[in-house]
This record gives sequence, structure tokens and C-alpha cells, in this order.
Amino acid sequence: MLTQIKNYALCAALFGLAAGNGAFAQLSTINSAAIHPREFNDVPGSILTVVSNYPALVSFQDVNVSAASGFANRHVWRFSADAGVTPYHFNNNEFFTATMTLTLTADPISPRKEAGFLLDTIGGQGQFIVNSDGHEVVVFGGPFPFYAFPATFHSGDTVVLGLTYFLNSSGKRAIIYYANGLQSPPLEFSNLEQGIIDGSTLGGYFQIVNSPSNPTNSGIAVYQNIKIGGPDRDFDGVPDDVDNCPDTPAGAIVNAHGCSIEQLVPCAGPATGGTWRNHGAYVSAVAHAANAFLAQGLISEQERAVIVSQAAQSDCGFKKPRPARAAPSPKAIPSVLAPADSLMLEQE
Repeated sequence: MLTQIKNYALCAALFGLAAGNGAFAQLSTINSAAIHPREFNDVPGSILTVVSNYPALVSFQDVNVSAASGFANRHVWRFSADAGVTPYHFNNNEFFTATMTLTLTADPISPRKEAGFLLDTIGGQGQFIVNSDGHEVVVFGGPFPFYAFPATFHSGDTVVLGLTYFLNSSGKRAIIYYANGLQSPPLEFSNLEQGIIDGSTLGGYFQIVNSPSNPTNSGIAVYQNIKIGGPDRDFDGVPDDVDNCPDTPAGAIVNAHGCSIEQLVPCAGPATGGTWRNHGAYVSAVAHAANAFLAQGLISEQERAVIVSQAAQSDCGFKKPRPARAAPSPKAIPSVLAPADSLMLEQE
């Protein structure tokens, strides 16, 4: 599972530059991607095509990765604050959430093609990746706490990957990993620095292993909707410092305040407290919230109608369940999933 680590001299040079600058830019200044093709270049005769249109799309396509010897080719993009000239350098107390939509396609599946996040540090490389032959969605290496998602990846799948680096309630630096609606628990760092090391760089990479026996060995990694900002522990797109509804169910559509309809209109009673006056009051509140989401362009008319219909069929607001019906599910309103997050990872 672990890939071979190369180019220590390159890493040392990057971190030396960071130390020489003596200061770190602000996270909000990130505006581009620094492109670093062929950081591993064991098959220099391959045909590489790079597309750089950050943040909408970055892609690496490497064709004919076949030579008599050599390990692999690796291509990297890194967050940048100077129009892609140099990588952005993160510090130990710079907390953030980064997400991207990744599609990795391998031809053939083996030997391995892998892609995902790459954290370069003086303490090693941290990787949050998917791979073609092991079908893994896994985090390992460098300062990253290890985590493997209970799911399988297949060549050509599209997966939303995310990570949130934050300070937990105990004052410890921790991280949460996200993959298509699934989240890891908060994991504390155990390295000497207790977190991301000063001078680290972060971005995405694509690695394709050499196939001496297959002259058409190829692959492509496409990164879309690349985002980085303040910590967002529930990955709802609203930073924690302005999120009125923490712990939103994974993938639920939220308003500008980070609240889903289910959080705004709980089955048990109004969010302000107490219980519903009656079932009609509950349905009316759901309809009001759904209409607001529709007006804001967050849901479609069809989704609005389904939400209101299911609220009407629920037992929410009744003093006792309707005798002719079976007990409902505790959740009266289904979470409306954002389109990208509806692509759930296949369970093992």
C-alpha cells in the first residue's frame, strides 16, 4: 500500500525556502496551484498532458508509461498564493479545510495508479489517496494519523475527498478525513510537532507505476472543485466560525448559516424549544423552510414537493402516533444530498 518515497532533496529545498522566508502568508491569499510535473520521472519518454485551471480543474494524463526499468512517474500540484510560482507553506497553527472532487481512471488497472492529497513535510509525505488495483481509500504517511475507509474504489469513480485540520476542545491538533459522505472520527496527531509541521506544502498528486511489458500503460487524474478555507468539521461548506448548526448530517444541503431543513425543523419540536402545537404546525414549518431553500436555489421544486409530502405523512406534531400506521422512522425529513455527495462509496 505504501508507495516508494523519493526526491528527499527536493523536499529539503522546499522547506529550506520556507524557513528562509521567515514568515507565512495568510490562508486567504491562496489563489492558484503550483504545477510540478515529473517529480518522479522514471519513464521520461511517456506523453504527459497537464491542464491547469485552478480551482475549477487540474488534471494530469500520462500515456505510454513503459520502460525497461524504473519505478514510476509522479506529477503534483500544490496550493499557491503567488499565481502558481511557488507552493504555499502551511504552519503548525494554521487550521483549514481542503476539499476536491477527484476522478482517477487507469488503463489498465494494474500496475497501480493512485491519486489524492499530498502533504510534503520535513517529517515525510502524508498521503490521502485512492488507488486502482488495491481499491483503497486510505490515509497514511508523514504526520497524518492513519485511517482506512470501509469502502472500495474502482477506476473511473468520482470521489469527493476532504480533510479538516483543527484544534479540538482539549486544545490538541486533530484532523477529520472525508470521502463521499463518510467521515473519520477526529484523530489527534502523535508526531513530535503534534500536528502539521511548519513549512509543509499541500496539494494533489498522480502517480503511475511503470509497466515494462505494456507499452500503452496509461492513466489520468482529474481534480475539480478545489477548495480551501477555514475549518469546517461537518464538511457542509460553511466554516465552523459562522456555522449555526454544527454536526450537519454528511452530504445534507444547508443554507448560508450551515443548517439543513431537518435541523431547522426537528421532528421533536421547534428548534427554539418546546413541542409542536400540532401536526399541521410541523408541516407548515417544514413547508416554510423548504420554500426558503427553493427560493435560494438550494433545492429543486421536485425536491421541495417530496420534502413537504414526507413531512405530511410523518407522525411529527401528533400527541400520539396515528393508530392505523406503523411507527415512523425517527427522522421525518430525509436529508437532501448535494449531487457530488450522492455518489456514495461502495461498502465492502
